[in-house]
Amino acid sequence: MSEDKHPLNGGPVDACIHAPVEQTCNTSRRRLLQGLTASLAVMGMPGLLSAMGKAQKDVITPFVSIDEVAAKLAAEFNLSREYVKATLSKAEFIPSIIQRMQTPYEGRPYAEYRPLFVNDRLAGLGKSYLLQHRKLFAQTEKQYGVEPEIIGAILGMETHYGRSRGKDSVLSALYTLAAGYPRRADFFRGELGHFLLLCQEEKLKPEEPLGSYAGAFGTTQFIPSSYRHFAVDADGDGRRDVWDSPADIIASVGNYFHEHKWQAGKPLAFWLKPSVGLEAQAKKGFKDWKTLAQLSKRLPELPTSWSQDDKVTIIEMQTKRGRQFALVHYNFYVITRWNRSYNYAMAITELAELLGCKLCRTSA
Repeated sequence: MSEDKHPLNGGPVDACIHAPVEQTCNTSRRRLLQGLTASLAVMGMPGLLSAMGKAQKDVITPFVSIDEVAAKLAAEFNLSREYVKATLSKAEFIPSIIQRMQTPYEGRPYAEYRPLFVNDRLAGLGKSYLLQHRKLFAQTEKQYGVEPEIIGAILGMETHYGRSRGKDSVLSALYTLAAGYPRRADFFRGELGHFLLLCQEEKLKPEEPLGSYAGAFGTTQFIPSSYRHFAVDADGDGRRDVWDSPADIIASVGNYFHEHKWQAGKPLAFWLKPSVGLEAQAKKGFKDWKTLAQLSKRLPELPTSWSQDDKVTIIEMQTKRGRQFALVHYNFYVITRWNRSYNYAMAITELAELLGCKLCRTSA
């Protein structure tokens, strides 16, 4: 499962992070700011006061202590509290990770997002990778029913085929998000628990794996729970190596899509011209699936890969042509189980088309 790749911008851990040190530091900081505030107010400097207030508000610090995180993880994942606490003591709290989490590439309009991934350079790397590992892709397609170009597009967008797997400490990233990102803290605490378990299962040192700012790792960029559920040992060496084993990497992505009900031989998406008749369906999107037969009267002629009994819906995106609708197959939804973004799923579709996927044809 994917997140965008950025180098680590954070520096050393803040001195005022963990309780009870945090309480002491916060008390001293409050007293200092109160004294400065009183002095500045007398001097008549409201603008500077406002700036100081904003700077103080923007500081990102943990909202729970390591002890609290360790206690919850120990209870939820049947781990030793001492082991968890000792492991978390090796993690850094990195505020820049939370800042990056709040500004993902997927939040951009598709017109800006698409060129980052749907381009000749990445397609060229993908074609070479598909050719180099064509036997493995054929075996995976036979076993899991997932087209090689789809897996190839995933690996291309995620890490440029292993060339860019992320530079953040997975342990520090997951700890930071579990302790300092309230909106999704429960989710990332769960991923942290899965990460500690997989490190035990795969005999990894938790402080060593590097990955994305959201804790995804390897050439596949699996988050820990996805790794534990879907990674496979395809080369039979006793390890599920999603870093350096092409067999494990390709088969693991195939297994993920197979388990999420990928339909072999079916299309993904087809661009449509804006139409009032499609607008209502586009507003419902994934919440209202139809058969193609139910929508066909409002649609143009489609490639022969589309069937009247296909499960479909309409989505709306902002492209370089402005507002645009797309007919999407249930397979398109399956891609969003990997990354919950229309942008991501459409870029996978169009990159796979560049890689030679005839089922991925998106226009007439």
